[in-house]
Parts: sequence; C-alpha cells; structure tokens
Amino acid sequence: MQPTPMQAALTAAYVFHTLFAGLWVGAVVLVAWKVIPPAKAGDVSPELLESVTSGLSTITRVGALVFLATGGHMAATVYGAEGLFAPPRGHVVLTMLGLWVVMTGLVEVGGGRIRSALEQNKVRTAARDGDTFLKAAAAVGLVLLVLGGYLAA
Repeated sequence: MQPTPMQAALTAAYVFHTLFAGLWVGAVVLVAWKVIPPAKAGDVSPELLESVTSGLSTITRVGALVFLATGGHMAATVYGAEGLFAPPRGHVVLTMLGLWVVMTGLVEVGGGRIRSALEQNKVRTAARDGDTFLKAAAAVGLVLLVLGGYLAA
C-alpha cells in the first residue's frame, strides 16, 4: 500500500527533523567537550577555532530553518492548535520549542564571545568565554533529544 502524499510529507519531516537534531546536538557536544578544552590549554590555532565556531554557527542557523519548517509541519499535522496545549504530549512539544530557542541562543552567544576574543588572537580567552555557554547548550541539546525520543515512542 502506497503512502498518501500527506503521510510521505510527514515522514520526510520526521526524518529531516531527526537528522538535523542529531547533527546539531552532536556538533555542539563535540565542540563543547572536544574542541574547547584543548583551546583553553592553548593547543588550538585561532584559525581552527574560528573555523569550528563558524561551522557550528552555520549548522545552528541552517538547523533553525529546518526545525521551523519540519517542526511546524509536524505540529500542525499531528497536534493541531488544540493538541499543542493538551497534556502531556502537547506540553512536551511546547517545552521543546522553548528549549530549542534557549539552545540556539546559547550557541549564538557562545560563538559570538569566541569570535570577539579571536579578533585579538586570544585563543585561551576565546575558549574560556564560550565554554560555559556551549556546555549549557550541549546539556539542553541532550534534554531535547530525550524529549524527542519520548515523543517518538
């Protein structure tokens, strides 16, 4: 039996949403836990840290567009306006929306602080300035993945 166009679009939305969520959270976790520590020790060049930070910002911004399109489609198709305010699943979706905004802000602020310090070629300062924001973003991202798993189950 062939899926309807609506079912195919919903499946595509789930796939792209999940792929980008994994990519984004994975990138934030990688930067926070495997790039920032050696940068704090001065073992990373300014060019490398700038490149990694720029790449993370790009993933965050492209992801924001993907999440808005796919998440909006899923919310409208699966939940509707009333369903988003119905416990527990609707509340989880709204919680995820809030956490997504928080995580995006943390990544953007952390990246901005890193870029500001890198303008003066201060790698250790850049890493220290962005560290807390990126670690907090990584933690929020992991919570988002757990909530997403709850909704998928």
